Amino acid sequence: MVSYTIKNILVPVDFSENSWNALCYAVELYGHIQCNFHILHVADLNEMGVEAAQLFSVPQSLTTREKNDKNLVLSAFLDRINHSFDNKNHRFFTQLEYGSLVDVVKKQSTEKRIDLIVMGTRGANTLKSKIIGSNTGAIITRIRCNTLVVPENAKYERVENVTFPTDFNIFYNSQILKSLSDIIELNKSSLSVVHFSNGRPEESFSSEQNETKSYLLDYLDEVFDGRYHYKVVRNKKMIQAIQDFVKDEQIDMIAIIARNLNFLQQLFFDSRVERISFHTTVPMFVIHE
Repeated sequence: MVSYTIKNILVPVDFSENSWNALCYAVELYGHIQCNFHILHVADLNEMGVEAAQLFSVPQSLTTREKNDKNLVLSAFLDRINHSFDNKNHRFFTQLEYGSLVDVVKKQSTEKRIDLIVMGTRGANTLKSKIIGSNTGAIITRIRCNTLVVPENAKYERVENVTFPTDFNIFYNSQILKSLSDIIELNKSSLSVVHFSNGRPEESFSSEQNETKSYLLDYLDEVFDGRYHYKVVRNKKMIQAIQDFVKDEQIDMIAIIARNLNFLQQLFFDSRVERISFHTTVPMFVIHE
């Protein structure tokens, strides 16, 4: 049984429906857990004095003067939260900062002892994905905090099936396994550990890979006996393989280790730029050590 203390969850928002959807997903996912949700808007320094109404979708109920004040826009966002959610386990706080998104999120993560960052992202074919995707990619790779990435069209349903793609090149320490266990226990999910071999037989594993595989499966046998299975997918390109697996196995969430950047980039990143390119419609839980 996993015991939970109060979680501090940081949700950077741009007042779009996309960031609202990410917040809604997280609120539902952690519905029975005591959480402090820290709603953060980070504006560029050169936006100081610029009318908020020119930059974001803001509530029509605000007057023109109010739309020009980002603090009031953030307050209106909080009003929407208070009218939309009624969960005694949750408290919401707002913060407006100016500067670099990554720098501000890193500072807030330390100061508020953040356990999880929640980011929304748009589909790879939208123009906006170059902006939101770059931010998401930067946070995943540069801030050592577990991150939940929610695609724009993802709607919360009970997370019954989680998949954990692995190449067994990173040893899974106790912190990684605890994060994986926590996300599985939230909904008593089943876990699929998947190795994509690209035609390479397991017999060619290095001794380190074999050790990691044995350690991981032994742990899962002990903690999630009967609730996980291990599968090898061969002779498929990585991106196509994960798409097919998510669809065929009705996967609700992908869990992956942030430090395995080569593997992560094959799945979700354009290696030429720091831009996330989602190929699935399910959320991704990125685990940091």
